[in-house]
Amino acid sequence: MYGERELEAFVAVLDCGSVSLAAERLIRTQPTVSRQIASLERQVGAALFRRMPQGMVTTYAGERLEPMARDLVRRGRRAREVMSGIVQNERSFVAAAPEMTSVLVLAPFIARGGPISDVVVATPAETYDRLRSGADLAVTTSPPDSRLRSRRILDLPLYCQLPSDHPLAAGDAVELRDLLAGPFLTSGVGSAAWTQIQRAAEGEAWSLEMASFGADAPIVQARSAAGHGPCVVVEPPRFGLISKPLLHRGTPMQCALYASWERAHYARDDIRAVIDELAAFVADHVSGLHEKAALRAL
Repeated sequence: MYGERELEAFVAVLDCGSVSLAAERLIRTQPTVSRQIASLERQVGAALFRRMPQGMVTTYAGERLEPMARDLVRRGRRAREVMSGIVQNERSFVAAAPEMTSVLVLAPFIARGGPISDVVVATPAETYDRLRSGADLAVTTSPPDSRLRSRRILDLPLYCQLPSDHPLAAGDAVELRDLLAGPFLTSGVGSAAWTQIQRAAEGEAWSLEMASFGADAPIVQARSAAGHGPCVVVEPPRFGLISKPLLHRGTPMQCALYASWERAHYARDDIRAVIDELAAFVADHVSGLHEKAALRAL
C-alpha cells in the first residue's frame, strides 16, 4: 500500500501544477514534498511527472495512478473522521447540494444543530459526482442513480410567481396550459421545475417555445419582477412577486427532494440517521418558508 502522505503530495501537485504550490497547500516544505513524490515514484517503479515550462505534467503512470490516489486519499481522510466521531461521540458530515438547496434547506438545518460540517455546492446534474470526491451525502432534486442508497425526503410544489398586475395573478392558481401561452421563465435546462414542465407539456403536445431560462431562482424571479413574464420555481417569492400553485389539469405540479449516499460508505448507518433528521426538519421548514413569505405580502 502506498503511503498516505505520499499520495496526498501527489494529489496536491496534480491540483496545483507545481511542487512549491503543493507545499503551500499541504503546509509542508518544498523539499519534503519533493522527497514524498520521489518516494512514491520508487514505490510505483516509474516516473509520475515530467517537468515542463507550464508546470508538472503527469506521465502515463501518473495519469493511471490519479483516480486511485484521489480515492485512497479521500477514503483515508473519511476513515479518520469517522473514527474520530465514534470516539468523541460526534457525527459530522459533508453534504453536496445545489446553491439554493444549500441556502434554503441545509444552512437552516445546520443552524438548528444538524450534524453537517460543510456543504459542497454543485449544479443539480453534478451533485452526485461530489460523492466520489469527498461529500458524504447529496441533497438535490435530480433523481438518484440506482447504485446509491437514497431517500425521497420531500415533495416540493411548483409555484408560478408573477407581479400582482399580471393577468394570470387573478386566480388562486395557474394552469400550465395558460402559462405556456405566453413568455415565462424558469431555471436552466435540467432543473427540477423545467423537467416537470417539459414532461407535462410533451405529454400534451404543447409548445415550449415561449420558455426562457436563468442561472437560478433569484435571477428568474428578478427578471419576472422586471416584467419579462411569470417564473416557475420552488423557492419562496422575492422582489414583490406573488406566488400561485402551478397546476396541470387541476392537479398541483411537484418535484421531489432526494438525499443519497454511497452504499459502501464507512458511516452509512450514521448518514441514514442524519437524513432521517433532515427529512423531519424540512417537512416543517420548507412549508414554513412559503407561509412566512405569504404573511409578509399581506
